[in-house]
Amino acid sequence: MPLTPADVHNISFKKPSIGKRGYDEEQVDAFLDELEHELIRLIEENNDLRILMAHDGAQAGAGADQQLATALDEMTAQLDRVQREKAAAEQAARATQAELARAHTQGAPMAARDRQQASEVLTMAERTADTHLGEAQHEARDLLSDARSTARQITGDALAKADALEQDARQRHHEAMSGLEAKRTAAQHQIEDLEAFEREYRSRLRAHVESQVRDLDGRGPGLDQSDEVDR
Repeated sequence: MPLTPADVHNISFKKPSIGKRGYDEEQVDAFLDELEHELIRLIEENNDLRILMAHDGAQAGAGADQQLATALDEMTAQLDRVQREKAAAEQAARATQAELARAHTQGAPMAARDRQQASEVLTMAERTADTHLGEAQHEARDLLSDARSTARQITGDALAKADALEQDARQRHHEAMSGLEAKRTAAQHQIEDLEAFEREYRSRLRAHVESQVRDLDGRGPGLDQSDEVDR
């Protein structure tokens, strides 16, 4: 299970028996304090990275939305202008047609030259309206294509920035956790060394005590006989 600052803070070691050698208690405590502080720092840094990644991702999304909204507003204004020009051309053509219709209804005499002139005016008005309409449709298609291209670019940039932030955060988190794991492994090795030293020392101490006892037992009868001779 993961090592926490509380685990490091609450860990305790058995003190050696009287006369037994072992690691310096103050040095062990100092090392554990340093390990605890480093673990806390790495955890806080990991949390800060998560917050930063979420914050930057939100800012990137908001910036992309603002750019897209501005581009769409500009394109909408251009479309409105083209539509107004188209409406004006159509209105001029309708007015010309209405004037010709009134003249024809009233039966006013019209010379061949006047009829030719009226026909040319009508043709020009229709051509102008068709031209404006074609230009408006062409410009509208261009604007729509630009809007889609801009939207794809803005969205792609935002996603790329978010991916880069996430990758950087993952890398820093991996490095932090790798360093923490190395420190944890080193601490575990020191603990194992302490336990091995304790077992070895206890074994040697027991062997030494048993040897002393055997020596005392071996010298016991000789001492009793010497006492009897003296008496």
